[in-house]
Amino acid sequence: MTSRERVKCVLEGKLPDRPPFNFWMDRDKMAELDEKWGADFRITHYDADVIEAFPLINWFPGLVPKTYYDGKTVWQLEPMIDSLSEALNLPLPDPTDPAVYTDILEKRRRYPDKAIFALLGAGLALLEPLRLPQNLFMEIYDNPALIHKVLQRYHPLVIELTERVCELDIDVLYIAHDICGRDGALISPKHLREFHFDYIRELVEIAHKRGKKVFYHTDGRVMEIIDIFIEYGFDGINPLEYRFNDLRRFREIEGERLIVYGGLDNSNIIPNGTVEDVKRHIFEVFQILGKKGKLIFSTHDIPSYCPLENLDAMVEAIKSCRY
Repeated sequence: MTSRERVKCVLEGKLPDRPPFNFWMDRDKMAELDEKWGADFRITHYDADVIEAFPLINWFPGLVPKTYYDGKTVWQLEPMIDSLSEALNLPLPDPTDPAVYTDILEKRRRYPDKAIFALLGAGLALLEPLRLPQNLFMEIYDNPALIHKVLQRYHPLVIELTERVCELDIDVLYIAHDICGRDGALISPKHLREFHFDYIRELVEIAHKRGKKVFYHTDGRVMEIIDIFIEYGFDGINPLEYRFNDLRRFREIEGERLIVYGGLDNSNIIPNGTVEDVKRHIFEVFQILGKKGKLIFSTHDIPSYCPLENLDAMVEAIKSCRY
């Protein structure tokens, strides 16, 4: 069974030969391992089943953020505009430009037997890079009409982008924006629906009409808003961070309606445990989340200090899981 066939089994509610997987690490470590083993080491060295691809669209052409790179992370140092109202007059990108889709097309050409998850931002995710002088979530309370006006300006372009991405040979439309922290949602469910997910609903419908599944990524604790992901038609969720979410309770709440793309403890067990700890963890998560086939193993960022033997053990254990 190829990686893509394996993932398609999960997407179609069938049991593959083993659970598919992918993982993420701190970017400095990923660069180091790419140098050590070759580009896309997760695919070429560990034979991961999923590769994520990105529409190369600059939502704010002409704006150049002031940043600092500390060797691990790029930090944005200041807002890109002085006030949200400026976003009403910024130049708009062109989602019809063929260059936008080159990363997706090149990864499909290079990895025909891998599943491709095409990641894009929508809703409030479009405004986050501006790093507004006033916190974005405060703007929701202080300038709700202006927030809607800005989002409505960009919405037709997001629709065009989504339609074009879903016409390509991808497996999952992967919508991403962090709406949760360690204690739960960053704003109320009411505001999440109004200012974020109502702008995403149409994207989910577009993908479904073209036979694509739709996953949502947010860091943090999602337990109290699982109903939102189901309400808006998502098929899967990532990463369901182990340290913030009770995996058994998650399955009880959502009733096997969501595929989990994640589920692993990148913060403690994988980087800090023994090899045997890592293997036990994999098998435990598989028993809780994966026995009915609705699991694609993945992680949030595994720290760069993680021993390679733990990384090897994680992949070995995943590949040994059987239904």
